[in-house]
Formats: sequence, C-alpha cells, structure tokens
Amino acid sequence: MQIKYLQTHSTITHNYFQDSSEKKRKLDLYSKLISEGCCQKTSLEAIGISKATYFRWKRKYRIDGLEGLESKSRCPHNLRKPTWSCETEQLILATRKKYKLWGKYKITKIIEKNYGITLSVSMVGRIISKHLKKENIKSVEFYFGKVKPTKHRTFNDHAKRWKFGMKAEIPGDLIQLDHMTVKLINGYSVKHFKAICPVTKIASEQVYTAATSKIGKKFLDHIKQDFPFKIRSIQVDGGSEFMGDFEQSCKNSEIPLFVLPPRRPKYNSTVERGHCTVKYEFYWQYNGRKELHHIRVKLKEYTEFYNKIRPHQRLQYLTPMEYYSYWRSKESHMY
Repeated sequence: MQIKYLQTHSTITHNYFQDSSEKKRKLDLYSKLISEGCCQKTSLEAIGISKATYFRWKRKYRIDGLEGLESKSRCPHNLRKPTWSCETEQLILATRKKYKLWGKYKITKIIEKNYGITLSVSMVGRIISKHLKKENIKSVEFYFGKVKPTKHRTFNDHAKRWKFGMKAEIPGDLIQLDHMTVKLINGYSVKHFKAICPVTKIASEQVYTAATSKIGKKFLDHIKQDFPFKIRSIQVDGGSEFMGDFEQSCKNSEIPLFVLPPRRPKYNSTVERGHCTVKYEFYWQYNGRKELHHIRVKLKEYTEFYNKIRPHQRLQYLTPMEYYSYWRSKESHMY
C-alpha cells in the first residue's frame, strides 16, 4: 500500500514539474526571441501560445513562481448534492436489478404503481447512471451481447498525445491514417486502410480482411514504399489497429506517432473525407470478383487515378501529384 502511494505521489510530482517547467521554458524562450529582435507575433507563434496566455503565465509566475504555473483543477467548487434518500436509491436499485432491461421511464412508473411514490424520471436516470459507473448493475447492451472489452491506449512508449493546433506544414507531416469496413455490392466485407497527406492530398490505400495491429504494421510498410516523400510523422485515432505492432514499427522507423483525442474525427477530416470518396467512386461501383487479390489490383488502379488524373477541388483543381510537383518547384526556388 505504501509503495503504491509513493508511486502515485511520484507520478503526480513528475507531471507537476513537467507542466510548470515547460511553461517557464516558453516564457524564457519568448524573452530570448524578443531580445534578439523578433516581433511579438512571430515570437508567440514560435512558442505556440496566444498573447493572452503569455501575459497570464507571466503574471502568475511573478506572483507565485513555478507553483503559479501549475495547471489548476477545473472541478466546480460547489458540486450538486443528491436530493434523494438512501431508501429511495436502494428501491430504484432493487427495481433495476429485478427488471434488468428496463429504463428510467418504466422504473419510475412501476415504483409509482407498486409503492405509490412519485419520482422524477431524471433523478431515476441519475441513480441508474451512478450504479452503472460503480458496476453494481449491467447496461442493457450487456445482455444483448453488444458490449465488448476495449483496449485503451496507454502513453508509456512511443505514441504521444495529439495537441490542439498541430498542423501539417510540408509533405509528409502528420500523415492521417484510418480504416473503415466496407460491404461490397456482392455482400463481401473488407477492411479498407487509407493514408493521406493533408498538404498534397496524395493518398495510399490498401484492403485487408481484418483490422489488427499486425495488419496496421503491414499497411505502414506499404505506405513507406508508396508515398513519393519521406513520412515525417503520423496521426491516428485511438483504434487498437494502431497500437501494439503498429506503434512498435513506427518506433523502429523513427516516425513520430500522435494519437487524437477520443470522439474527435474532425481533427482527422482529410482521411475521413477520403473514405467517402473511395467508398462512392470505387467500392460502390466495383462489380468484380470478391477475391482479395482482384480487389487490390482494381484499388491500385483507382489510387493511381486519384493521385494523377482526378482534379482536386481543394488544390484549385490540380491533381495531388501535380500539386506536389508544384510545391517542390516552389521550394527549390526559395533556396
């Protein structure tokens, strides 16, 4: 028990100093940039914070030192207190255990009918949610077999958390990866993996029969050969196909890996939009044989068409490869 406490205390202390020290480093870097003649706007962009944030950190550091730079808890000071009695809570819990598939509306009605107690539907719902979190009762989905154990991402190795404001600047930056399940017209289901460069819109695609971390590793090897430029970094969602072997392969290849926050597909918008394109323009028009080899041959033809022939609205109706050639020529004239 003592060892567990010391480990927890050590982790909290480490995170505290890491957070406050990073803010102090940015304050010092800003002062150095200003002293060397950089304008305020450029200096703030270089350290990645706003003007208001800088002056807020500066004031807190002047008053309280490093302790003032510590991230404070955002938990409200006054939390909502339960308005129900212990007896009411136990009655609702017992009713829910008896009728395992019932929701808050039916439970409210049956308690009113059997016991003559009128309860708020929302209150019954909060009590049910409370005991679901404590795992005193099971969700309705559990009894239908829809709940599967999920593998949660742990950031203790190579992958890092994606930070708000990260943006690809040159080809190869923050390549967006994702996969989707596609059901063909002939009823055959496949797992489609897609990687796309947010700058040039050049895409690399492959199809498999499963979506595991081993398959993710194979797809990484595929795109390293497929893209015409070096992959500088990758961003993915928290799917298990981008853990394990995939993450280890990124580490071995020295490719930085960034993981998006949960339920934030808008930060992966380029590849999400690309899924729609390939679904409508390729899969929904595919009438060939369902063997994986034949699908891959046709998919490769479509990817070549997408990158070299199909005009892209976002690129002023250039193809992705035309835009990449234009970008290279523009860069060569700069140096």
